[in-house]
This record gives sequence, structure tokens and C-alpha cells, in this order.
Amino acid sequence: MEELATVVKSKKNKAELKIVRYSACSKCDKSCSLAGDSHDQDEIVLEVEDKIGVTAGDQVLVEMEKGNLLFATVVVYVIPIFLMIIGYFFGVWMASLFGIAAVELAGIAGTFIFLILSFLINKMFNSYLEKISSFKPRIKRVINRN
Repeated sequence: MEELATVVKSKKNKAELKIVRYSACSKCDKSCSLAGDSHDQDEIVLEVEDKIGVTAGDQVLVEMEKGNLLFATVVVYVIPIFLMIIGYFFGVWMASLFGIAAVELAGIAGTFIFLILSFLINKMFNSYLEKISSFKPRIKRVINRN
């Protein structure tokens, strides 16, 4: 995945980049109630390793490998849903194991417990992936010099 970014600051071997994110409705001139606040633009500021020597004001192309982005997406979005489903059935199983009559309530409790567990797993994955350089965005090339 590639994004266009502007260099905000340039340090020794690091560059602070600003990426402007557009919503699906950002180019729409209509003001409909379905879009809500999505006509707005968001800016993301991130720090990346600068191997090509950029300066403040440069427009650069930032890249993250598609496979790594897909893996991160699965970890963040799919694993919590999967664990919530497992949590429900785990709660139901535990309730039937201990003879608790409120089986549905135990399933719901299991869902919430496993949802919290998924957040902890995501936090551990995030700490682990921050150390791997292939999961970090990198500057591919300079599009426009300042």
C-alpha cells in the first residue's frame, strides 16, 4: 500500500511525515445526513526511518508491504470477533459443566471476557510488530522536492 505524505520535520535518520486521509465522502460537495462528519479530512503524523535524505516540505511516497498490512488487519479486526465467538461457547460450556442455569448469561459473560483477552493479545502483537522493520512504513521515493 502506498500513500502520499509531506515531510514535516527531518532529523538525523528519521523523518516526521504527515499523511492526509480522505473519507469516501471527502470529495463530495453535497451535505447529506448519511455522511455525518465524514466530509472532514484526518491527518496522521508518523515517524519513519529516513534512508534517502528528505527535507521538510518534500512530498514523498510512503509504502507498507501489502502482506504485512493484511496480517495486521486480521490481527486487529478478525481475531477479536473470532475470540468473542469462542468466548460465548466457552461460557456456555462452563455453565453446563458447573450446572449453572443461566447458560445464556454465562455465554455473554464469556464473550466479554474473551473480548478483553483479544485486546490484550492485540496489545502484545503491537509491541512485537513494532520491533520488526518490515511492519514499519518506509519512504519509497521523493515525489516533489521542497
